[in-house]
Amino acid sequence: MRPRLRNTLGSLIVLGLASGPVAGDEVFLKGGGRVSGRVVERTATRLSIETGPGRVTLSMSRVERIVESRSAVETFAERADALAAGDAHGWAELARWAEERDLLTQARLAWQRVLAQDPRNPEANAGVGRVALDGVWMSPDDAYRAQGYVSFEGRWLTPPEHEAAVREREAEEASARQAREDNARLREAEALAREAEARAREAETIADEAAYGGGIPLGYVWGAGPVLLPTHDGRHDGRHDGRPRRPRDRSDSDFQPGPRPTPRPAQNPAPPPPDAKPRRQHAGVAVPPARPPAKR
Repeated sequence: MRPRLRNTLGSLIVLGLASGPVAGDEVFLKGGGRVSGRVVERTATRLSIETGPGRVTLSMSRVERIVESRSAVETFAERADALAAGDAHGWAELARWAEERDLLTQARLAWQRVLAQDPRNPEANAGVGRVALDGVWMSPDDAYRAQGYVSFEGRWLTPPEHEAAVREREAEEASARQAREDNARLREAEALAREAEARAREAETIADEAAYGGGIPLGYVWGAGPVLLPTHDGRHDGRHDGRPRRPRDRSDSDFQPGPRPTPRPAQNPAPPPPDAKPRRQHAGVAVPPARPPAKR
């Protein structure tokens, strides 16, 4: 940069700094400094700023960032109000300006104004998302349909691809359905097994109650094993369930009297008191002394 131009830019920067809160855009430069004014032209390679002393054009390689004093949406609205409905060139410039600032909705609106005046404008058709097919501008969906594509789950597929995708989806659904049916049958079998087990436990409990008369065998209480309960005639028949048996008569051919129980001596009998009279022994069992006959 020549010294004179450098001094002029420096003066503009100083003026911009001294301008204080005056409304305008601010262009921050790499390496320090800024220029205040109004951006009147902006491209990918250069930037033009209208300042008080005059217009300054800067290379975009020197610009660090640009802070606009007003929002881009407000600026778009002001510029759109100033344009005539039939000004296709003005609307095209405004659409490009909106695209540079990522105002896609506003840019599409401006391109539609251009298409209203020039329906075959390539830039405007591309701006609203249309594609050209055999010289005709149309939406992407219409272009796919015109070429024989089929829409499937948000994708455009050729007919063979669509058939394969449908078969694959049907196989997946059949597999998922089979898995659900298998799980249902498994749960049903488990429920039936639990029910059968519960019925078996209930039947076992009922059988035990019937076998032991609704109680617990005496031998199992005292730890001596099952006890053979005698019947009403003083004998047992090998059964321990306490059920009565038919009385036997001596005239029966198979009648055999049962053995008489033998008394067992007491284990570790307590010693008799000193003043106790001696008792007689009979078959190893202490018998109390005979009482004298009563007087008549």
